[in-house]
Amino acid sequence: METNSFWNSAARQGAVLGAVLAASSVLENLIMISGRIGLYMLLTVEMIAVVVLHYYLLHRYTRQRAALYTAGEGFTFGQGYGYLLAVSGFAGVIVGIVQYIYLHLIVGYANYVDHVVASVTETLAASGGMSASMEPLLNQMIVQMQSAPEPTVLATVWSGIFSSLLFGAFFGLIIAGVQARAPRPFDDGQNEA
Repeated sequence: METNSFWNSAARQGAVLGAVLAASSVLENLIMISGRIGLYMLLTVEMIAVVVLHYYLLHRYTRQRAALYTAGEGFTFGQGYGYLLAVSGFAGVIVGIVQYIYLHLIVGYANYVDHVVASVTETLAASGGMSASMEPLLNQMIVQMQSAPEPTVLATVWSGIFSSLLFGAFFGLIIAGVQARAPRPFDDGQNEA
């Protein structure tokens, strides 16, 4: 029963986190392909807000998980860290699937690459251009982007999982350390006043 509850909770909470991160990913891609320089400040604010919300949700979910363990059982760093990684893994699957649907089926990958190239070119032109020594490097980068093969479904989903696990692993070091507590087998749950 404990294992089933672990995976059910991780999947449910990972779905909520994945929905938030997937919506953020779609918004970021919309801003990037819009080519509007004024929206880039909004992109910065959105990224900061998502990082804070991501941390908050992981902290809240781990705190809820830790509350299920009695004082006699304690809650180890490993239990908290494992739970965080499980939630992050489920969230990453959702992010990867939404990224694939959006970039490959709705926008079209070739169309997406063309919009990104046009956006980068317009942004550099609006900012006063670049030095002559950097121009060949930019041209080479654009040619590589346009000639790169389209990522597969698995590559796109794995990218979402990897990025979510990376953030989860980093945040997990802090959160699991804060939520960990040693077992106190003789504590009856009442504080002395």
